[in-house]
Amino acid sequence: MIKLFNKKLKLAGSILLLSPVLLYSQSPKDELLNYNFNSKFTLQAYIMYVSSAELQNNIKSNSSFIRDAAVELKGGYGYGGEITYNPEFKDIDITFYLSSEYLKVKDNELVMRFENDSAFNSVRFTEEYNMIPIETGVKWNLPVSTERFKVFIGGGAGIYFGNRTRQIGQYKTMAISRKAGYSMNVLAGLEYFLERNLSVNFEFKFREPNFDSEDKFETDFITINGNTYSMDNPVYSRLLIDGARISAGIKYHF
Repeated sequence: MIKLFNKKLKLAGSILLLSPVLLYSQSPKDELLNYNFNSKFTLQAYIMYVSSAELQNNIKSNSSFIRDAAVELKGGYGYGGEITYNPEFKDIDITFYLSSEYLKVKDNELVMRFENDSAFNSVRFTEEYNMIPIETGVKWNLPVSTERFKVFIGGGAGIYFGNRTRQIGQYKTMAISRKAGYSMNVLAGLEYFLERNLSVNFEFKFREPNFDSEDKFETDFITINGNTYSMDNPVYSRLLIDGARISAGIKYHF
């Protein structure tokens, strides 16, 4: 997990190295636009895309191989909101942020193999998960920024709440308990002013949010093609939403 997070840090650095290329020469007209330089707060609404996730099915197993085995899941789209505060430090252009979002994904292209002493069968099953994080941290505008075009980096931490369900045929898991997870994050982004108090924001965020879940099927056995197989009950799992988060939003300054 640490190696994966280090790779994401390097990727964020690569994005920042490319960002000055996106800057363009400001015309005198651009420099004289009447921006609200005295605003300390912003409110932002954004849409986002998360590239992938994985589900660790047996986090309480005594075998490290089984405990770390994971099912790859789809990423998906969501939406969120953010508020920032600029304390107006003299030498450092930083802002503090607080954000939350909602992500819900349904993956129905998964396959599970059931076995007993005399037979085996593979069946399709569906995983559905959602996540609501609460994240806070700091953003810093880089010196390459202009009055109208900002390039920033940042980072922070968050607590992550979520839920997941599994459905095999007519059988669906019921939630027993949920445990929120924690993660650090790093980010990089671009901001462009449209009007005096209005800007658009593009952001890449790298993190490893997760939460633990305990679930139970309503039956201990399932019959497939005339053969009976045992169901894992209860199911102790961990959902790790490890894909990069890409967001685009509109921000109001006041």
